[in-house]
Amino acid sequence: MKGILLFALLLLAVCATSLGINAALPSPDGALFASAILISATFTAVSLCIELSDGRINDMHEVIRVIETRQSLRLTLAAYGLGCALAASMTVLVFRGWLGG
Repeated sequence: MKGILLFALLLLAVCATSLGINAALPSPDGALFASAILISATFTAVSLCIELSDGRINDMHEVIRVIETRQSLRLTLAAYGLGCALAASMTVLVFRGWLGG
């Protein structure tokens, strides 16, 4: 259960990152990426709670195993969506940093 709490703290850190991205990028881009990250993080947290209540996962390594083996399509899609949203926003931040804009 300690690993699950660590995962919850990681999701909170992701939410804080989305707020930072919202502040760093100009108005339409920042809000778009921040909302995509927050929606994906919320969906990941809800999927994780459903898996916990069903008894399919009990520890952090089981979360990773369920995502890797695609045993829970809901949790897998949420985790991949979160990763893609974070990668896209970081790419835009780096791209804007190199162009000086």
